[in-house]
Amino acid sequence: MDSRYRSQSFKKEVKEEMMLSKRISNMPSSLVMDLNAKAKKLKAQGKEVISLSIGEPSWPTPNPICAAGIQAIKDGLTKYTPASGEQTLRESIANCTGKLLGIEIKPSEVTVSTGAKFILFSAIQSLCDPDDEVLVPVPYWVSYPAMVKLAGARFVPISTKSENFKLSAENLNKHITAKSKVLILNYPNNPSGAVLSLANLKALAEVLKAHPNILVLSDDIYNHLYFADFMAPHLLQACPDLKDRVLCINAVSKNYAMTGWRVGWAIGKPEIIQAMSRFQSQSVSCASSISQAAAVWALKNGKTEVEKIRQNLIQSKDLAIQCFQDIKDFHIQQPEGGLYIWADISPFIGRTYKDKSLQSSTDFVECLFQDQSILCVPGEAFGQTGFIRMNFTIQPKLLSKAATCIKHFISKLN
Repeated sequence: MDSRYRSQSFKKEVKEEMMLSKRISNMPSSLVMDLNAKAKKLKAQGKEVISLSIGEPSWPTPNPICAAGIQAIKDGLTKYTPASGEQTLRESIANCTGKLLGIEIKPSEVTVSTGAKFILFSAIQSLCDPDDEVLVPVPYWVSYPAMVKLAGARFVPISTKSENFKLSAENLNKHITAKSKVLILNYPNNPSGAVLSLANLKALAEVLKAHPNILVLSDDIYNHLYFADFMAPHLLQACPDLKDRVLCINAVSKNYAMTGWRVGWAIGKPEIIQAMSRFQSQSVSCASSISQAAAVWALKNGKTEVEKIRQNLIQSKDLAIQCFQDIKDFHIQQPEGGLYIWADISPFIGRTYKDKSLQSSTDFVECLFQDQSILCVPGEAFGQTGFIRMNFTIQPKLLSKAATCIKHFISKLN
């Protein structure tokens, strides 16, 4: 190659590299979103792929909620809303959540934006300074570490594997330092499906009372996708006195099967809510006015729809356990809520597929896809090697076929 061309090429590469900030250059994309995009691309090419990777219900948004969105368009509700959300939606969120938790919530304690994911990002940006510590039980949702890193804070993982993936008071207490600022609680947990009992939550509350500088981000996104009741136990039910130190984060995404509508919210101390709303006003402006109108209908009238979704979910979960539990050495974590089967595949680590030694969950997932066209999410994405996450809400025939394919793949390992 001509040396002059090589020099120009090198300068171009350096220039392109210098255009990006160090912050974003070191930031990976969401593995779950990448896998979902990969599955859709392959399906569009006519290839048969069974994707167990995406974190959303497989069923559509209930018709009455869709009708509310259509009516909003007909009524001309197509303009900007306040950065904190429409007043009617904030009132609905306050009333609905207040009744469920047994506490008074005012609309001024609510902010709405473009999905719970951005609400979490907004919260962490509004709360954390460089060197603040954010405590997070493992396994955790894949985006928490990136959100913390973008705020310049320190991500502190807390292993819960020995506790059946449920954070204990003792475990929390030993990880707290003078720099601890935020604790993220996500129960029902993504990916494990674990749920904390009221007794667990009361014990955690006692630790938090002794450390008044710690704020709790309660990621309640799966709170109605709970198999034992209409709503999973909550920290503020266990200890209402912590209200000013708990930021409750939720959305219509999972509970109402409205992932694409992008409406999420936070409930908390007015000073924090106002700060988040300012951040939102300078970033995404506001959530879709049409989606907000549909969310109002869902919160006011959608309890029956949520219960239908919950019952469908239980049936899907039972079928998934039936399909996967008989695979030798493929150990299923019994989920108490959520959308996922969390499977321990550690017995297969160290075994060989063709000429490749499986040294991680990622290796297992890659080889499974290569051999059977089944997409799962490796445990490393959630901070826990030796496990994989599978969405169990797909069609029953596909779920059964996926289990058969996984069993066939495992039979090939040496």
